[in-house]
Amino acid sequence: MLKFSLRQIMTLGVALGITLPALVLGGLVLTERRERDFALRVQEPLAQYTQLLSSAMAMPIWNVDKAVATQLIGSVMRNPDVVEVTVLDEFGKVFVSGAEASRQTSTVLRQQRSIVMEGRTIGTVTVALSTYRMAQQWWGDFVQLGLALLAQVGISFLLVFLLVERRVVRPLYKLQMATAKLARGELDQSLDWHRRDEIGSLAHSLDLMRTALGSLIAERDAKNADLRQELHDRLQAEEALRFTDAKFKAIFHASPLAMTVSRHAPGHPIVDINDAGLRQFGLRREALIGQGHGVLWRWPRDQAHVLEVIEHTGHIEDFEAWLCRGNDEDDAILCEISGRLIDLGSEQLIILVLEDVTERKRAAEMIWNQANFDRLTGLPNRHLFQDRLEQEMASAAREGRTLALVFFDLDLFKEVNDTLGHEMGDNLLQEAARRLRVGVRQNDLVARLGGDEFTLILSGLADIADVHQIVQDALLRLAEPFLLGGQQVHISTSAGVTFYPQDATLVETLLKNADQAMYAAKSQGRNRYNVFTPSMQEAAQKRMRLINDLRVAVAEKQFSIHYQPIVELKTGHIHKAEALIRWHHPVDGMVGPADFIPIAEETGMIVEIGDWVFREAVKQVAVWRRSHHAQFQVSVNVSPMQFRNEGIAQAAWLAHLSAMGVPGQAVLVEITEGLLMDAGHNVSGQLNVFRQAGIGLSLDDFGTGYSSLSYLKKFDIDFLKIDQSFVRNLTTDSDDMALCNVIIVMAHTLGLKVVAEGVETQAQCDLLTAAGCDYGQGYLFARPAPAGEMTLALPRRSTGSVEISRP
Repeated sequence: MLKFSLRQIMTLGVALGITLPALVLGGLVLTERRERDFALRVQEPLAQYTQLLSSAMAMPIWNVDKAVATQLIGSVMRNPDVVEVTVLDEFGKVFVSGAEASRQTSTVLRQQRSIVMEGRTIGTVTVALSTYRMAQQWWGDFVQLGLALLAQVGISFLLVFLLVERRVVRPLYKLQMATAKLARGELDQSLDWHRRDEIGSLAHSLDLMRTALGSLIAERDAKNADLRQELHDRLQAEEALRFTDAKFKAIFHASPLAMTVSRHAPGHPIVDINDAGLRQFGLRREALIGQGHGVLWRWPRDQAHVLEVIEHTGHIEDFEAWLCRGNDEDDAILCEISGRLIDLGSEQLIILVLEDVTERKRAAEMIWNQANFDRLTGLPNRHLFQDRLEQEMASAAREGRTLALVFFDLDLFKEVNDTLGHEMGDNLLQEAARRLRVGVRQNDLVARLGGDEFTLILSGLADIADVHQIVQDALLRLAEPFLLGGQQVHISTSAGVTFYPQDATLVETLLKNADQAMYAAKSQGRNRYNVFTPSMQEAAQKRMRLINDLRVAVAEKQFSIHYQPIVELKTGHIHKAEALIRWHHPVDGMVGPADFIPIAEETGMIVEIGDWVFREAVKQVAVWRRSHHAQFQVSVNVSPMQFRNEGIAQAAWLAHLSAMGVPGQAVLVEITEGLLMDAGHNVSGQLNVFRQAGIGLSLDDFGTGYSSLSYLKKFDIDFLKIDQSFVRNLTTDSDDMALCNVIIVMAHTLGLKVVAEGVETQAQCDLLTAAGCDYGQGYLFARPAPAGEMTLALPRRSTGSVEISRP
């Protein structure tokens, strides 16, 4: 880039200041003169010639007198600037023309005008005029004017230059030299300047500045002496500080816990980090030093809290926060943070100890989760459930609110475990837990108490009616099919509901109430819910007494066997009977099977009871086969619960048959359709063992369940027993009669015998006999009675038909 001195700049400025205005003024003058000459020497003569010829040519053209027209054109052509004249007649043909080719024609202007005579256009005249001579004259004038301007500018420039050089440039140069001396520190010599113009004022100010600088330099020298002494003292202090700092760094880097030092300044840049910190966070010291301390924090709010506490109190203890490892927010560790603010006078430092407690917290959390959550479903377990229930009850008591407790129990879950295996059972429990969680509010608690029992705490209830909807929706979701190992499984759920404080104010009582309401739902057919009432407490106590008494009954053999004959309808012969258990309670008297058999099945006592019934029935059939009929057969009811788990002790049963000298054909095992529906490999195997031993199979209560023909063929059933609900209202044209006919025909087609239960009238007996039913059983023939009192033969009429009278 070019550099110019002050003199050169001022010279250039003066030259431009004189030359540019002169050029502009000269240009304006020449332009105005050129326009004036153009109008006088070209435009006006051209217009005059055209006007003159258009008027003068009218008569020659009218008279076709070309000689006169030629003379007129010749007079115009005498002007040396006229280049060409052309006259056209009214038909556009050239009448006369004149031209001078030798004349210079740099720029030619043409003008045309019509020739009119008596209002009629009889031709046109065109005149062409050259501007060459005028242009030559104009350039001559331009050169003369340019030389005059150049002389004027030169003289003016010289005079102004001499003035600026003397009055401006030389004084400024002297000031420049004086300023250079001041810059070199030469302050003794004053500026000798007596002018009173602006430059003189500037020189005076510069001299005052020289004096002031001298005073400041003297003051500076005095302060420098003091600073040198202070520097000496500070160096000694820094030496002591370095020794202390060395000891701190030794302790800092030897610490097994991560530590950082950062400045208490915007961004809190890291000054240092010890080796333990580098290992803990997976970083290099070079990459971390100078970075803001926020690079280590996963959540900025945690860092802000720590800094705020330190600023107000000077320290912080045992604060937990997540810190990043390796600049990766997803790879974070939980640290216990302690720190202190250190004031060094010139600056403040923050020292933080960052102890990694991730594994310790994870282990503690794992222990807490194992103690409070069910491992299979992930739901709170009994321990956490009871803690939460106590808290919610206390909160409801304080706020005067209602709390609902719901118990859920999966119906027939044991059958799923027994038939599909425990793995499928676990899958079902997990899916059931998920479905229960779906329909509850965020502040409600779903827990698993164990097995197939779940609980639900509904707190903060605005309307008790909401509980009924929530429970009903939960039962509907649980009733939907479960897909287990590619197989659809249907179960139902029974639930019990109780309210705090309406039903109870103690945890134990509330739990008991919900449990009793749930068992009431089960006893009423399952797949429903019941709300606790005080009467359930009485029923539950009665049920508990009954369970205890039943255990005593099993131990003391308080049972007896009653037998009801099964009559062959065509002949009236009795070669079959059904063994029915009775319980003689020492206080309550006779207890019906419907009251204690379900409890025996639930408690598992049915296995021991069923074993006893089988042995007693075998003893009795052995007697009847010897005394009454060699082919006598006794039916024994076997509960589905007896087939579960380890199943029936079939080897012991068969051994007992052998010991009593009774073949397998003497016994008929009665089972229900429900057992066949859920029959897995274990059940099928046990039924096959009975078949191989000659023991027959009878399907009880046929028509009330699924009534599937495939089960009849698969399990080789011998007898179908028509349920008494179809026989009770049997008439000639009734639907029940049609159903009985279908069942009898179907059974005979499959090679099965049919037994009708609940026959109470002669009309029923006659209709069944006419339909081809093989056997009948009911009060028409005989009521169940002890073996010694059971009817073994029916009286005959004189006609040979069976005479039947109600016992």
